[in-house]
Amino acid sequence: MRILCLPLDSRPCNTQWVRELVAWAGSEAVLPQEEEMDRFFTPAPHAASRAFLERELPGCGAAVISLDHWCYGGLLASRAEDVSPEEALSRVEELKEILARHPQTPVFMSSVITRSSISTLSQDDLDVYRAMTDYSFYTGRYAQEGREEDARLAEAARKRIPEAVLGKVMRVRARNLRVNLAAVDLAAEGRVRALSLLQEDTQVYGLPRKDQAEIARRLAKTGAKNVFLRNGADEGGTLSAAEALSMGRESLPAELCFLGDSGFTALYEDRPFAQNVENACLEIGIRPQAGSENVLFVCCPPDGKQKEAGQEREDPAIAAYGAAIEKKVREGRRVYVLDVIGANGGSLALLRCLSCPEKLWGYSAWNTASNSLGTLLAQMVSDSIRGSRNEAFYQARLLDDLLYQTVIRFQLADQLKAWGEDPLRIRDRKRAEEALSRLYREALPARWPLKTTPHFRATLPWNRSFEVKISEVQTGKE
Repeated sequence: MRILCLPLDSRPCNTQWVRELVAWAGSEAVLPQEEEMDRFFTPAPHAASRAFLERELPGCGAAVISLDHWCYGGLLASRAEDVSPEEALSRVEELKEILARHPQTPVFMSSVITRSSISTLSQDDLDVYRAMTDYSFYTGRYAQEGREEDARLAEAARKRIPEAVLGKVMRVRARNLRVNLAAVDLAAEGRVRALSLLQEDTQVYGLPRKDQAEIARRLAKTGAKNVFLRNGADEGGTLSAAEALSMGRESLPAELCFLGDSGFTALYEDRPFAQNVENACLEIGIRPQAGSENVLFVCCPPDGKQKEAGQEREDPAIAAYGAAIEKKVREGRRVYVLDVIGANGGSLALLRCLSCPEKLWGYSAWNTASNSLGTLLAQMVSDSIRGSRNEAFYQARLLDDLLYQTVIRFQLADQLKAWGEDPLRIRDRKRAEEALSRLYREALPARWPLKTTPHFRATLPWNRSFEVKISEVQTGKE
């Protein structure tokens, strides 16, 4: 099957990973050409997106469409005001007309609920990012609990935000909410098979809760049953592509094993993580079943308090995690490890506890908890269809999620700062990538958890150090 994919943006998590997992399952992901895509600050041209859909949709058996790409040109563009509310809604109607010409093509759509704060496009944005996050949190908690102290803290945070920035944030939020409500209507009308409304970078309290309440009212009014709301964003296209691959197949049984405090709420998320696991499994067609051949270990913070990854956690509970994982491996099960002990990276201590990491079927820890979750669930579906383990994808996740996100990213940022560079807006990417290659060479001998090391290429997909692109992986053999 050919699956049309209009991705959230051009980063590897939304393009390369989709291609690889769909191909592993024996199908083809059809994506826009590079010149039709966004480029960091520059949104994808809407005319190019429209031409792509009209050109490729007739030859595809399913479509995975990011509404943020379609309406605004990408995720970063969805936080800008370049597209007016009227134009955004006009584009929704345009999409509706295009899809109406292909009523037999199942469509899996995703859209992002606006985050709590602004984009951080340079180091200079960090103070306003934190102020906006505080303002969102205290405003939300005051609205829910009515504590005067929260009103005072919200006002103090507001004073740290330039009026122009706050006004823009609120206007963008209002526009994007209207688009998301229109998306719910599309789902209710049967125009799309499933709609994922993804809540990125948020908190238990905050402005996004108001948007969610509006969406809940629209869902109740329309009676739509094919809309899924959960935390996430960057994994949405990958998960939807796996959902498309699963069409016509029986649900995939998997034993879910939570290690640590399963009731924790992850950083940048607004609900207990177990709820996101349940909702993502329901959406993609994974059926929890004890004793299944497939086993998903959800490794939670031992104390229920997730922190940023990047520091060793010498907690004795981690050794117990390793023992539980190895027991299932020895039983010959297909074991996948979701490492959400920390946010934005993996636990080196966890991998050190495993005597046979070569026998794992999958691993994920690359970003927020739900970004990691969706990536791993999609790999489980892809592997199940193929009937074998995707070794290259697994090792790429170790190179990225474990080594880069947890160790090398910080080392690279320090090097860039020493050169007078901003890690969030790199001027000399060639020099940065040379440093990246050197840091990998230095890290691999001591940090690589497998017995043999792969050959691979590491580059920076955008002019920032937040993410890495791992490609051309040739797995090492014993």
